[in-house]
Amino acid sequence: MCGDGANDVGALKAAHAGISLSTADASVASPFTSRTPTIECVPTIIREGRAALVTSFGVVKYMVAYSLTQFLTVIMLYTIGNNLTDYEFLFIDLGLITLLVLLFSRTSSYAYLDPKPPRTKLISWRPLASLVGHLGICFAFQAFIFEYVKRQPWYEPFEFNTEKVYISHINTVVFLQSMFQYIWESIVFSRGAPYRRSIFSNSIYTYTEYPLAYSVSLRIIPDIKFKLIILALALLNFVLMFMFEEYIIENDYISFKRAPLSSTSRNERAQTGTHHLHIENILRLTPDWPPILATPSEEHKQQSPEHVLVNENNQITTNE
Repeated sequence: MCGDGANDVGALKAAHAGISLSTADASVASPFTSRTPTIECVPTIIREGRAALVTSFGVVKYMVAYSLTQFLTVIMLYTIGNNLTDYEFLFIDLGLITLLVLLFSRTSSYAYLDPKPPRTKLISWRPLASLVGHLGICFAFQAFIFEYVKRQPWYEPFEFNTEKVYISHINTVVFLQSMFQYIWESIVFSRGAPYRRSIFSNSIYTYTEYPLAYSVSLRIIPDIKFKLIILALALLNFVLMFMFEEYIIENDYISFKRAPLSSTSRNERAQTGTHHLHIENILRLTPDWPPILATPSEEHKQQSPEHVLVNENNQITTNE
């Protein structure tokens, strides 16, 4: 709703997005005020609003996925009496997740307004399927590296101790794999076009990835080939996560919407709805209503009905 006077205050408050075209009384009631007295700012507000909505959905999904990924890591290490160290927890929460979440929303909105609006339901099959799918992918890669490191000739099994010293080869490789997964999840859930710009346009966010990627080496792995295997698995993990999110979750051709109702079903549904929807459906099926008068004479006024009634048989009757 756009307005520039005091008579528009009520509509500006009731609208989803009220835009004041002046700095008078209407600017107090509206959440947005245009610097120019034109409506050219409407597409900008819509683009920014859509970008904010997509960003909010992405942050929520990322925080849930991050928690579940860390849960998998901890449970997997618990099976051998191991766990992440305090410094590893601190590095994940403060050194990685906090920076990624704070810089997640710095990506600007898309340059053009797409005719299709973004999805507005967070509790639906797409977000839930996305989280379950990414959880399965992360579990598969963590479980593989968990078992694969045990087959290496230089592997030293972890020995449980009461001093809570968790430094071991298996702790290092699982931690490294999960660190890559945290970064990949932030990239995958940071959607770009048609509502936001590409994540690579967020320069601060991109530069943050480099020191984080190179600072996760906690325990020296003697085999260079195994380091390359970890890197290859991390890249393959990203490819699978990206393809799953882009070509399955965000695919518009995959949908579980109900089939369109027939004309009979629409009539039955309209009858069970509210009264105004019932009358609206009947008027839609009556093309000759309301009657159009050629001249506003008194004779026509006397012949025009004063009341319109709808009986139980869905027929329109008049009561003068």
